[in-house]
Amino acid sequence: MLKLILLAVLLSLLKCGQAQISFTNQLCTARNPKIVGGSEAERNEMPFMVSLMRRGGHFCGGTIISERWILTAGHCICNGLQQFMKPAQIQGVVGLHSIREYLNGIGNGPDALRVDFKNIVPHPKYDCNDVKHDIALLELVQPIKFSSHIQPSCVGSDKGQRSLEQEYGTVSGWGWTHENQAEGDRSDVLRKASVRIWSNEDCERSYRSQGKSNTIGDTQLCAGYENGQIDSCWADSGGPLMSKEHHLVGVVSTGIGCARPGLPGIYTRVSKYIPWMQNVIAGRK
Repeated sequence: MLKLILLAVLLSLLKCGQAQISFTNQLCTARNPKIVGGSEAERNEMPFMVSLMRRGGHFCGGTIISERWILTAGHCICNGLQQFMKPAQIQGVVGLHSIREYLNGIGNGPDALRVDFKNIVPHPKYDCNDVKHDIALLELVQPIKFSSHIQPSCVGSDKGQRSLEQEYGTVSGWGWTHENQAEGDRSDVLRKASVRIWSNEDCERSYRSQGKSNTIGDTQLCAGYENGQIDSCWADSGGPLMSKEHHLVGVVSTGIGCARPGLPGIYTRVSKYIPWMQNVIAGRK
């Protein structure tokens, strides 16, 4: 019976939605960063995106992975005291394009939908004072009703997959457009950017060349450019990094600044946490 439950969970995690704009009819399954050097996403282009809000303001991103579960970064659920927040302190908005339109009750109409959470499940080894295992699951009070503009993402797996190194992924969010908040602003509309995925060895070597001692573990991956300029930034945290096949492969986690040369963004490598995700979801059925 347990094997059957886990198989059902796996199938739900690997189910693809139907993106209506840029994913050619198929869709599979980010440090508080806004996208630096990217472009505005088309409305409804990324139906798996979630805005996490607190006190009426966006603070992190997330990804729909099933009708009852959203994936985000562990540090997104930490408060100013470095303790985990309670579910009632966070709300999610799915089907969102413009934050201003949503808050003012205009434009988005039926597209944007608020969702509430009943459980917050950080990875058991995650600590608010550490960047390791920076991943968390949010369980919804009510299941999401999927539509053309609200769909789950598919989750990428290491098994049987080629290396992602040197390929390009897409990161998206409503974060800041510049590391210096006096020079940039937080995006009102969803933005996206294409970033190159690095090998962990090259990433760690590049950080060291910049005088930084970051260790990039096998549960992390890096994406960005040698000359910087394009990156996730403040308030993009928890959002998705999608592969070219539109699988969720990373969660915006940490880094140093935004879009700095030689310092690519660091993401949680989602494929390393699929067994944990399966066990959590199966245990909540």
